[in-house]
Amino acid sequence: MKGTAVILALLGGVLLSGPALADRCGDRSTPLSKVQGGGQASPLAGHRVDVEGVITLDGRGPEGLGGFYLQALPGHADSDPTTSDAVFVYTRASGGAVGQHVRVSGRVKEYHGLTEIAAGSEVRVCGRSGLPEPVVLSFPLPADPEALEGMRTRFADPVTVVDTHDLGRFGVVTLAADDPRYPDSLAPQDRILLDDRRLDQNPADLPLPRPGLAADHSLRAGSLLAPVQGVLDYRYDRWRLQPDRWSTVVGGNDRPARPEAPADNTLRVASFNLLNFFNGDGRGQGFPTARGADSAAELERQRQKLASAIEGLRADIVGVMELENDGHGPESAAADLVAALGHDWASVRPQEAGDDAIRVGLLYRADRVEPVGESASLDESPFNTYSRVPLAQTFRMLDGGGTLRVVVNHFKSRSCRHARGANADQHDGEGCYAPVRARSARVLRAWLADLPSRDTLVLGDLNSHASDTPLQILADAGFRRPSVLAGDDGYSYRFHGVRGTLDYILPDPSLRARVVGGAVWHINADEPPVLDYNLEYHPDGRAVRLYGPGPWRSSDHDPVYLDLRLGAD
Repeated sequence: MKGTAVILALLGGVLLSGPALADRCGDRSTPLSKVQGGGQASPLAGHRVDVEGVITLDGRGPEGLGGFYLQALPGHADSDPTTSDAVFVYTRASGGAVGQHVRVSGRVKEYHGLTEIAAGSEVRVCGRSGLPEPVVLSFPLPADPEALEGMRTRFADPVTVVDTHDLGRFGVVTLAADDPRYPDSLAPQDRILLDDRRLDQNPADLPLPRPGLAADHSLRAGSLLAPVQGVLDYRYDRWRLQPDRWSTVVGGNDRPARPEAPADNTLRVASFNLLNFFNGDGRGQGFPTARGADSAAELERQRQKLASAIEGLRADIVGVMELENDGHGPESAAADLVAALGHDWASVRPQEAGDDAIRVGLLYRADRVEPVGESASLDESPFNTYSRVPLAQTFRMLDGGGTLRVVVNHFKSRSCRHARGANADQHDGEGCYAPVRARSARVLRAWLADLPSRDTLVLGDLNSHASDTPLQILADAGFRRPSVLAGDDGYSYRFHGVRGTLDYILPDPSLRARVVGGAVWHINADEPPVLDYNLEYHPDGRAVRLYGPGPWRSSDHDPVYLDLRLGAD
């Protein structure tokens, strides 16, 4: 054809084009299934192609995905179940909209696992078209969803939100068929990301839940979403759904009410990991510290949330973990938190606190209970090297209702940082540093056996699941989790979308007979981290708009409480 730069090549029935597009709608074009091919990568990568199809989702725009999804026209898909009939078109060109039949020309590329066509400066609109029916999905997903890449899909039934960790940073949440509980796990086929049709980080507005995330309108893990429908997409090494309509919460996990006050003649004891409460130098300066708040403004937000959570527990005694280990003076973190709680509160002075940056603590209502004698601490291996120094204190009810000893603990975490040899993950479900936590339980058990009297509660963040060795060691000594805390609702933490229990209150046999109630108050583990006190990773105005001084996401652990009716001595 004289005067043109068109080069046509037939390669197995596939039309490849030169720089000039034979741009009349209906001219010969490459089927989208041929662009995708039957493998992980397109067999046409690097070639220019002419394609036609219907736009199913438009992600163009300054904050969008950089293009649109093109799927074969209804009735034009091939019959091969191993190939996708859709592709992502990366383009800055305008023209065309969802539901329109268009023709484009571009070069086929593999972009970090996503097959796409990098199109030119023109999108030719050919007319209106109906949208292809979405393919129905269910869990488990296909082992290799490549044959559905770029195609319209939907879940027939509501699906469960199991992880909101990246909602604030990337606008995504993890979905699964149900809400798994340890020791169950989520394989890649058991989960999928629900995205927000954008590439930008820290978006100003978070569309989930509808009409948008707010301090009083959360998207909690365990919630059910429907409809879940959109285009199956692959980006950043994960399969995800780019929604063509926004899902709404249709049930599941509502925020729980504040616990009822304990009955008369009943003592409430709670355990609460504070997620690193550090207060700088105690005079409004000294930030950032080793952990926790990075500024006085963040500290104020953190302090308000923690005080709201502790007050909401209506507890008489609260064992806390991850308190800054900066002494017991008026400028210490312990004194700061007590002041925020009010004049009725006080804290126990530990005998020893170890050299770790964090320690455990005991807060109590001085108008309800009083300490009996001095506190006791266990400052020997492994508590002076890995686990934090335990703190024990006996309390007496002021109304004459009896006494009990409370022992607060924080065992070595399951993190694998610097783990070597036997401390590395042995793939037995107990995580890294399992021998350290088991030895912590044995040394603690021996120490408790030497302390006088009965009526002892062992509580804290043991960083162990109920089936792990440390819990078995303590159970052998009589310290067992009461039934009110052992049901399916007894989880206190979430990790990678799976609920688990790390926080415990374990009464000895004499106290177990006096348990009259208790629960886990689910104010943190199910809440999106973006609702916490931190100010980083927020665009202008979002941190203020999302913040609430209430207890929600005051930490990453849920507080646990137990009610006991003590007899008079």
